Amino acid sequence: MWEIGKIKSSYGINSGDLLPLTTTDIEVNIEGVNYIVNLQTDNMQVKHNPKVSLKDPFLPPYNTNLFVENIGPEHVCLLNKFPIKTPHLLVCATKYIPQTTALKLTDFKAWVKGIKGQNILGFFNSGRAAGSSQSHRHMQLIQTDLPLESVIINNALPFKHNLLLLDQLNAEELYSHYLSVMSDFDLYTSSTVNGFVECFPYNILLTERWMLLIPRYKNEVYSMKGHGVNFVGRFLVNSMEQFEWLKEYGFMNFLIQCGFSK
Repeated sequence: MWEIGKIKSSYGINSGDLLPLTTTDIEVNIEGVNYIVNLQTDNMQVKHNPKVSLKDPFLPPYNTNLFVENIGPEHVCLLNKFPIKTPHLLVCATKYIPQTTALKLTDFKAWVKGIKGQNILGFFNSGRAAGSSQSHRHMQLIQTDLPLESVIINNALPFKHNLLLLDQLNAEELYSHYLSVMSDFDLYTSSTVNGFVECFPYNILLTERWMLLIPRYKNEVYSMKGHGVNFVGRFLVNSMEQFEWLKEYGFMNFLIQCGFSK
């Protein structure tokens, strides 16, 4: 899927089917961590235009320039029309399932098929307070450096989280651990949506080496909005003024405010 994604991403940018949200990476070294910052493009305004944001982009018929491949009977791989990196792959449920409901084993089985390589990051945003902008079930995949990886694997993140270190990717193991953490963190609500159990906001970050689950409190600090990718040390700002604010406020402090105290 990555090879197809690369080819179609190059074509999609030239054709206008893809509208990247980011510019060139800017690195900021703070206390030994090379945080990555991107300045958002004007395409963010297109993404949040009601004519675009209110439409479900993950239901067929698919834009052929964004379709990558089918992944089993329940999932499809599409290109993100508004990538934060290219290629930016989405593993989407073929039928509508609310993004705020609990993941299934089949979700993990489809998702791990795209996590091949040490710089591949999978991330899942459950709910708007966790950075989700689409309500249709989708897991995401990008290729990126992971500035906070050493902090993560040393279990030194200063906010509530759960870390699972991996010898290999195994969907059954991931799903079993996911269910345990969701219960331990009391992330299930008492309500259901379309027959599915609804959850409180959280993020999952997944690589070949570890899985991180983070309960979320909010997704905006002052005027800056967050995203699941922030928790590996990658940020998106809307202006150079916001960039300067973030440096002064503190990258890690921003993440702490978005989550819960340990």
